[in-house]
Order: sequence, then structure tokens, then C-alpha cells
Amino acid sequence: MSLEEHYAHDPDLLAFYCKRLLEPGWAGELSPDELAYIKSELKQSASLRRRWGFRPSARRLSESRIRAVASDGLQATGR
Repeated sequence: MSLEEHYAHDPDLLAFYCKRLLEPGWAGELSPDELAYIKSELKQSASLRRRWGFRPSARRLSESRIRAVASDGLQATGR
């Protein structure tokens, strides 16, 4: 179930949740849908990649590193 399907009953909550998911260290353990959402947003935005500790030009966004930053923030990457 995608985030949109899960929160279809409350668009305001969906907007809040999608915004907060993109903050390093906020999400904790990611579901597959949350990981997919974050990864798709990272692919679209060089500035977001930078905020998550990736180089803006990075093409490879590893699942393990996204999960680590989502859970522990940038201290997970040592940056």
C-alpha cells in the first residue's frame, strides 16, 4: 500500500507525513513504501541529496544508507 493509499482519508496528514519523512533522523525504521518515497524524492532533488549526506551528483542511493540516515540522521554517515 502506497503512502497515498494509506493516508487517502486525511490529505493534511499525508502532506505532513511526506514532508517530515524527508527530514534526516525523523522516520526511524522505514517501511518499503516509505523507503520508496524517500528514494524517489532524493532522485529528483540535488539539494535534498545534499541534506541527506549524498553528493548532489550522486547517482547511486544505497538502501542501507537511506535507512541509516532516516533512523539516526547524518551522524549515521559520519558527516
